[in-house]
Amino acid sequence: MTDAPSPEDLGVDQKVPWYVYDRNQDLLHIAPTLTEAEAWAIAHWGVVEVADREEVADHDYWYLLFAAPQEEAGYTSRDFQARIIRRDRVIALRRDPDAAPRHP
Repeated sequence: MTDAPSPEDLGVDQKVPWYVYDRNQDLLHIAPTLTEAEAWAIAHWGVVEVADREEVADHDYWYLLFAAPQEEAGYTSRDFQARIIRRDRVIALRRDPDAAPRHP
């Protein structure tokens, strides 16, 4: 999503799942890698531009995403916020790592 090296490129364990949350902290999806979690978020919202990507903490990223107009999807906004967090960070934040995502 950005030109910065991904955690996978830096040698981070790729076997630990990544969790995609929306702006309301709803768990949307769990992916096996950060790259796949980012790709899922882009496809889910029909993103045309990643306006911002910020590393909140180790293995914890916040995104501001802009989507193309999607009348059929029923969204009232074109900007979305996503937070993609690795499993160890999910546990540190005291969220349930075994919760069922809305979009498995």
